Amino acid sequence: MGNGNRQKWPAVLFFLTSGFLFFGCVLYLWAGATNPEYYWQTATSQVDGAKDTVSGVKKRMMLAKDKGVRIEKERIVYRGRRKGMLQLDLFILQLDPHYGYPYLVPEKEARKGFRIGSHQFRVLAVSDEKISLKFL
Repeated sequence: MGNGNRQKWPAVLFFLTSGFLFFGCVLYLWAGATNPEYYWQTATSQVDGAKDTVSGVKKRMMLAKDKGVRIEKERIVYRGRRKGMLQLDLFILQLDPHYGYPYLVPEKEARKGFRIGSHQFRVLAVSDEKISLKFL
């Protein structure tokens, strides 16, 4: 007679555990989930660029690796150099502020002058960590 009750306990524990997991998941989805728009917000540093905006026409500017500068309606980010090529990303803020268009410029050509976006530059000094550009 006591044998029948022993066989029921594993099934009862299984269904109780399954029920708690199910209701825990439902509660998480209902109350604990983060709004997806939180992950797709525009970073203020990418769009506003108050600290790193170049206003007017300056003669020179320096960019650190993976840091950008906003020039009018564009943002330029220096990604470093590899195999004699300078890697720059151009963000066109009116078109898509989240997507950087990659530019690869040979270092020798960049020292003579190159165009990225609507601006003409010439490289004054370059290293793996920073780049110095002159407006033309």
